[in-house]
Amino acid sequence: MERESIRYTPAGIPVISARLWHRSQQMEAETNRNIEFEIPAIVIGNISEKFEKLASDTFYRFTGFMATKSLKSKSLLFHITGFSSIE
Repeated sequence: MERESIRYTPAGIPVISARLWHRSQQMEAETNRNIEFEIPAIVIGNISEKFEKLASDTFYRFTGFMATKSLKSKSLLFHITGFSSIE
């Protein structure tokens, strides 16, 4: 995980931009497939303050939703709405 410093919208809402790295093994056509990718993410609202304190050397499970970066963009951005550490 890589993240920027917390910033605030003109309305005072905290926002953090980040990049998440995913690695897993998935079954496809009865064969294990190694999956690795990175994805841009954003955290908005009160959860930002908790997100800012996460250790970058720990594994986490993130929940949220995918949306385009803007109305005219086709690039996807993962909006993080929750997280927990993976032990």
